[in-house]
Amino acid sequence: IFPGWHLSYVDVKDNSRDETFRFQCDCWLSKNEGDRQTVRDFACANNEIHDELEETTYEIVIETGNGGETRENVWLILEGRKNRSKEFLVENSSRQRAFRKGTTDTFEFDSVYLGDIASLCVGHLAREDRFIPKRELVWHVKTITITEMEYGNVYFFNCDCLIPLKRKRKYFKVFEVTKTTESFASKVQSLVLVKYEVIVTTGYEPGAGTDANAFVTIFGANGDTGKRELQQKMRNLFERGSTDRFFLETLELGELRKVRLEHDSSGYCSGWLVEKVEVTNTSTGVATIFPCGRWLDKKRGDGLTWRDLFPSV
Repeated sequence: IFPGWHLSYVDVKDNSRDETFRFQCDCWLSKNEGDRQTVRDFACANNEIHDELEETTYEIVIETGNGGETRENVWLILEGRKNRSKEFLVENSSRQRAFRKGTTDTFEFDSVYLGDIASLCVGHLAREDRFIPKRELVWHVKTITITEMEYGNVYFFNCDCLIPLKRKRKYFKVFEVTKTTESFASKVQSLVLVKYEVIVTTGYEPGAGTDANAFVTIFGANGDTGKRELQQKMRNLFERGSTDRFFLETLELGELRKVRLEHDSSGYCSGWLVEKVEVTNTSTGVATIFPCGRWLDKKRGDGLTWRDLFPSV
């Protein structure tokens, strides 16, 4: 009887981290109240970026190539966009050998939060003043992979380098990150609410307009809007040759991939000839055009009342 709903907020608890995230709404989900939207996306109200002093754990996986192993120590320093780590020293010993030819060694390292890791310094350090065989004067580091354990972001370094053994820390090699894989959790943490302008152009042929209820779903690299009804108060929409404008608020979608346009076949004249759909991210001003030029009609064309539209090249 009373379908309208005024939502205050939604709390989501991450049990693995024992943290609760609040998504503030403070508006109506109703066809008759407010902006008449019944679907909403919320940004996280307490989605705080890591404090620069907060510690996190990194997993470091080092692959030794066939060009040279070492019995000596190895040290690393990670360079992030926000911070530089302290030195991480791997002390090699006869009891716990690391860095053998063709092997992979895994370590965990606690550090201040570094932000996106851009590069790392790697040094090959002699353990003590002793005779070192010539074959151990270089260490072949093939790859290094660093995973930020909290969010799962992965940073790949394709080193493939012979690092000479030195007795002082002032000698080292610097490697730039080769590839980064951002986890879904990390992407979600950084998303913000964005308003998208949707412009629908109806064709000019006789009978091109529709009396049906129309819906749109916008798909992007970061997800989709869900099915949204295209409506405006006190307006007769989607008339022949008309251009209708709507605004949808959702989390940042990233690069737009597809638009699904559909109607429910209601009304006296439900068939609809759609010329195109244009979607603009109002935050960036980037507009994407999705050509159509086809009927959404049970009695014309292929009989479909929905279309998947793709960006024009």
